Amino acid sequence: MGVFVFLGVKYALGDVGTATSYDPPYTPTRCNGNQADQFPSGNLFISVSEGLWDNGAACGRRYRLKCLSGSRKPCRDGTIDVRVVDYCS
Repeated sequence: MGVFVFLGVKYALGDVGTATSYDPPYTPTRCNGNQADQFPSGNLFISVSEGLWDNGAACGRRYRLKCLSGSRKPCRDGTIDVRVVDYCS
């Protein structure tokens, strides 16, 4: 896994993995505590582990994820855009 910059845009490379979900409450988060406005419209947000956390600098970063399999939304269209709001160990 690594992070690189191309034409001023930061990209992250990672191994194929799995996604997970968890039930509310989603707060507090490591990025913005209990602020309700930290979650993007559509509620597509993620927590990242040490490889992308960057000592908290990852907060607010946006990533486009390519969905390789799964029949459930939001992966039906191939990619989704998400925002980092939390750290996961």
